[in-house]
Amino acid sequence: MRKSWLLLAPSLLAIASCSGGGSGGSGGGGTVVTPSPTATPAPDPGPSPAPTPTPAATPTPSSEPATGSDFFTSIAQLYTVQPDIAACQAGQLKPEVGARVLALVNDIRARHALPPVTYAAAEEAAVQQSSLMMAANGALSHTPPTNWNCYTGAGATAAGQSNIYLGSGGGLRYSQDGDIVIGWLTDVNNLVIDSVGHRRWLLYPFLSTISYGRVAGRYQTSNRADGASIKVINSAQNTAGPLPDFVAYPYQDYPARYFNTSALLSFGVIANKTSAFGANASVNFSGATIAVRARGGAAMTVSKIAYDNDGYGLPNNLQFAVAGLATNTIYDVTISNVVVAGTARNYSYFFRVVP
Repeated sequence: MRKSWLLLAPSLLAIASCSGGGSGGSGGGGTVVTPSPTATPAPDPGPSPAPTPTPAATPTPSSEPATGSDFFTSIAQLYTVQPDIAACQAGQLKPEVGARVLALVNDIRARHALPPVTYAAAEEAAVQQSSLMMAANGALSHTPPTNWNCYTGAGATAAGQSNIYLGSGGGLRYSQDGDIVIGWLTDVNNLVIDSVGHRRWLLYPFLSTISYGRVAGRYQTSNRADGASIKVINSAQNTAGPLPDFVAYPYQDYPARYFNTSALLSFGVIANKTSAFGANASVNFSGATIAVRARGGAAMTVSKIAYDNDGYGLPNNLQFAVAGLATNTIYDVTISNVVVAGTARNYSYFFRVVP
């Protein structure tokens, strides 16, 4: 069995990368599908985070089959019109599927004090076509070639604007839509090693809308395929606000379901709260230091430090690893000497992974 988000490894969930490497401190790759930021002046933030709103409970509708249940029986429950991969028919999802994904994304965003997004139902047909191409070819690409099975221009465009997922193999079991979305959030099994690009799109402060597609069924007569796409790149910017001063993962009391102990931690400064670019693209982490400690304890080892100003969601990112994190433990994080508009700033926050 293989489940992959562009990671070809047995029994793993993986995500196709919309993310890239870093300047001055990180590697990586991927396909940049956003325009280059345009520098514009903006006011600087203070170092303290805005209060976090109380998030709604994570949606777990009883109508969705459990992860690990029978593949074909479970998949059939997602559609008003069943897909047919061999015939290049994408099918049509039940409205509750998109609503379920939207509720989950907004719950995740609320935990980071980010404004909610809305669901773009009119774009669902295109992301269905993107998902169909992944399933029909048993492969993932943000730039699918025209000779791919079931190729459509609309699907190819959507593939370049989406986080994408693929599961395949004769032993494939069902995965809940929520587990696919959380896989993009943790970015543990990204083919682009040590990239958190999918997370950055889900936690993009100015994200305005999403649309979700999923095409699953029989693949090449005897096997199974499951392709999914979530459109996260849009021309309109969400200006609902108010925005916090930064986006950190994980942040404050954080559900264990949304975290993976192998995940990289990440941090980005929202220096310009009125637009994605400008000051956000010039935040400088080259001299920054990171301190993480269990509350009242000694400093922990921080590794895999990388940073960039690439345009994957918020156009600045600092990421790092901390081994040995445990649930129900408060960890205090201090990130010092972050240069914003020529001024060095320090940021502090805590997180606790809760069951």
